[in-house]
Amino acid sequence: MGFEVSKSSNGASNGGQDWPKGVYIDRIEILEIENVVSKYEQDISLKIRGSKPDSPNAQYDTTWYMNGNHAKDQGKCVDWGSSKSEPPVKGGSWKIQHFLQKLGIESKTPMTDDFSGLNEECIRDCIGRSVYILQYETNKMNQNGNPRRETWFWFASEAEGKKWLLEKWRSYSDKPRNYKMDSSQKLSNMWANKPDPEPSSVPEV
Repeated sequence: MGFEVSKSSNGASNGGQDWPKGVYIDRIEILEIENVVSKYEQDISLKIRGSKPDSPNAQYDTTWYMNGNHAKDQGKCVDWGSSKSEPPVKGGSWKIQHFLQKLGIESKTPMTDDFSGLNEECIRDCIGRSVYILQYETNKMNQNGNPRRETWFWFASEAEGKKWLLEKWRSYSDKPRNYKMDSSQKLSNMWANKPDPEPSSVPEV
């Protein structure tokens, strides 16, 4: 199929008593996307910066990195990499396709010629669009002594909203290994560690 992006088929700790501990979901307006060199030697790596238009008092922009490996044929990049690609790819670049889909990007040629990043046209199209992201507290501390946050690899479109992304997080019994949670939550997850009904609901590539 190649590196096409089409519309997805998926139709503050942010409050509420049943809200997961250490989880934050925000609408992010994209300000900048930069192609960077992956320190893990992955095929594509992006640095993304955005603002929180629904939080006017936010002092800082939100920045995160995304990377992944492509599906290859005889060493040549041919498609987004995923567990469903041919051949299957570990640490696939499907996350970037998914991110673009949730932004509402549609492009048959979003990649640079060497498939190491997004081309200028695709990046320009992303600027000013919004997407919901989920960040979670990790077991590492920042320089201020607070839990460091990381960005999850699932996103939600503006139409889907915060609730869709929250339910996606809840549906995953196997949370990120570095997600900071209390011991009772960890014990609960151990007993409830069943196969996810859509464990690999990786966007079709």
